[in-house]
Amino acid sequence: MQKKNNHSSNVDVVVVGAGAAGLSATSELIRKGRSVLCIEAMDRIGGRCFTDHSIFGSACDIGAHWLHNYSGNQIAQYGQKNNERFNIYEIKEDILVYDGQKKVSPDNLLETLSNIKSVKEKLLVSKVNLNDNKKSHREDIPFINQIPNKLKENIWFETAHQALGACLAGVDFDEYTIFDERLNYESIGENDGFVEEGYGTLLVDFRKEVQVNLNTEVNEIKWNGKGVVLETNQGTIKAKSCIVTVSTEILRLGKIKFIPSLPIEKYEAFDGITLGAYNHITLKLKKQFYDDFKIQPDTYFFSKIEKTNISPKGYFGSLRLHKSNLSYFDVGGKFAKDLEEEGQEASIDFVLNSLRATFGSKFDQYLIKAHVTNWGKNKYTMGSYSSARPGKAHLRSVLKKPVGGRIFFAGEATSTNYGTVHGADLSGKEVANDLIGIINN
Repeated sequence: MQKKNNHSSNVDVVVVGAGAAGLSATSELIRKGRSVLCIEAMDRIGGRCFTDHSIFGSACDIGAHWLHNYSGNQIAQYGQKNNERFNIYEIKEDILVYDGQKKVSPDNLLETLSNIKSVKEKLLVSKVNLNDNKKSHREDIPFINQIPNKLKENIWFETAHQALGACLAGVDFDEYTIFDERLNYESIGENDGFVEEGYGTLLVDFRKEVQVNLNTEVNEIKWNGKGVVLETNQGTIKAKSCIVTVSTEILRLGKIKFIPSLPIEKYEAFDGITLGAYNHITLKLKKQFYDDFKIQPDTYFFSKIEKTNISPKGYFGSLRLHKSNLSYFDVGGKFAKDLEEEGQEASIDFVLNSLRATFGSKFDQYLIKAHVTNWGKNKYTMGSYSSARPGKAHLRSVLKKPVGGRIFFAGEATSTNYGTVHGADLSGKEVANDLIGIINN
């Protein structure tokens, strides 16, 4: 349940942000009998997990879309239990690959993807003493420097790089570190899934019992006295403690001021665990397109990206989602940031020009409508999801540490399933229980 503006003060806990982590923390605190107020700067809940129905007249995920770690994902399991309302299913990959206008076997691309994953796996299991911080940090280098040159010279490398870097981590390999996964990620399940009604719709239903005060922006959090005092655009809120679930980029940019300042290592963590760039360029296409090119529902589409010395300029396509006529053409990393700077029309033009080159100059006859997300320009997030800078992976543990026994931090960036909605949800529950434990002691 969402509320507009009905603030109360002197509660046990204020939860800042109503994304997956904030909703989860609030739910857990209520379940444990604590008085809690959840506030959200936007006019809706869900954060970076939001389903829009107005753009195309059907469910369209503006942010998170994949139900990662599907077999162990607790939000997916909720949807499966409520199958009268939600169509939840594991993705069965159907891969379509083009080299220019020529449809080609996916084997060469799949081999390149596999070879990159093999390099990654060897690094993940290599015997480095993670307790030796000096040695560990020296070896925490950009992944691009750990890939053999012969592999980087492969004609499908840029395409694979775009898929496994920009459109998976949200950053290119020169800004990606294997140590982030080695130190911080613990998988709880296998494979990916989709929800036809939209991930945002599922999340809202999952946390439908949580009340949220919307349109409430926090400017300052004061903790120089007893408890905490939050100064917002809707007035002052007092509480014994607070849980902050906003993105690391909002914290890095000082959009919320802490008085007194937090310990310096917290600001180092805000800077070291940056947000990557990842956006959907969504096209609504006529059914004729899918029929003409014999495209099956939920097809993964790759168009070979030419070799450059910079960020791969291409996209990862998800065609005919859920048997609908919507297709995502996703961009990430530096190239996604560049497109954001150029504007939405530039993003649409890039995709359309590429599709014309692949499917013919008459491709436009299939187009009904287009939409572009721009999470890097969203003032409430300033990015898509977290990625540790090379040399900074160890700072995720610093990021989640509470301050003064009163200020706690949750969100996907603090989770052992970082970069995911279910990870953010798990972090909210975990931090809520940590808070209760500290207060009870």
